[in-house]
Amino acid sequence: MAIFTRAEKAQHIAKWKEALLAVADGQEFTIATRRLRRADLPAIQAHLDWLDSLPTVEDQAAGQGSPQFHQLIPGRYS
Repeated sequence: MAIFTRAEKAQHIAKWKEALLAVADGQEFTIATRRLRRADLPAIQAHLDWLDSLPTVEDQAAGQGSPQFHQLIPGRYS
């Protein structure tokens, strides 16, 4: 299920990229109540990877979102 539009996703990615650059330069960066430091670089990168993998509302509406799989068990639903 998509939770962001393309514009919202771009805003989130831009904010986390800002954090990545600031922390890589040895500064602290705050997003909401979370304070990020150099030790948080792997978490920042993981969050960026997660954001990148999310389909957008527009992708899902166009049929390009994450595939949904339904397991059917023969004989169970007759």
